[in-house]
Amino acid sequence: MYACKTLINTSNELASREKRLSICLGADGFSFTEATLADELLTFGEAEGRHAATMTGVMADVKAFFAEAGIRPLGYRAMELIVLSDESTWVPDELYSSLSNRNYLRLVGSTPDMVMTCHSRALASTAVFAANEQVVTAFKVALPGIAVMHQHAKMAQLAPRCTDHPVLMAHWRKGRVDVAAFRDGRYLYGNTLCFANENEAVYHLVEVMKTYGIEEDGTELLLCGDVDRERYALLRPYFPVTTLFNGTLSRDRSSELHSLHAYRHALIMM
Repeated sequence: MYACKTLINTSNELASREKRLSICLGADGFSFTEATLADELLTFGEAEGRHAATMTGVMADVKAFFAEAGIRPLGYRAMELIVLSDESTWVPDELYSSLSNRNYLRLVGSTPDMVMTCHSRALASTAVFAANEQVVTAFKVALPGIAVMHQHAKMAQLAPRCTDHPVLMAHWRKGRVDVAAFRDGRYLYGNTLCFANENEAVYHLVEVMKTYGIEEDGTELLLCGDVDRERYALLRPYFPVTTLFNGTLSRDRSSELHSLHAYRHALIMM
């Protein structure tokens, strides 16, 4: 069962077709947002609890959670499910074949139970990534029509906003940091980097900045995810500009939404 950890729901009378739903899967539950098509945040929620042991159990828990929250997750203009995958790769369209999905991941040292893909028209590439088949399939059945993507495909969508200066986005998780590098509105690089300690993480980020030629006076490090004061203070001296990325959705509808630490949930705030 999923328990409601946080639910901030504004009073709105918008029909589902005028809204979009974003869900981000976690190891123990999920978080979600409802937003208008004009990028105004309406609802934020967190479901806490271990995923059920069976696919039908996960489906039942998802439906029960939304019912108890008073949300009918049907009829949205768009729905997306973001999977936090540790093993993924991009394959250019001219090289991609669905018959080779497992081979693509084997090349990066992965032997996943389930391989999923999502296409990026902007990058003319397909993301191939490992996922938990049982949980992802349960969400797809419980929420018909939901589009599945991994965190790197979601982060790549930030590219058109990164035109004024180079940007390095770092989404922090336990023992891992998801990285995306941008310059001149283009997505240059994306990967999940593992680290044993904070100093190793700093080294990896600086190396990415240098390797992809975005080390300039105005380069901005955008931090999101599991960021605390100590991590922020450690990283700040190594980059010209360091900021917390609070997403791109407007949160002016209520004081609760406005005071939300959106950087912790930036992937569903975009």
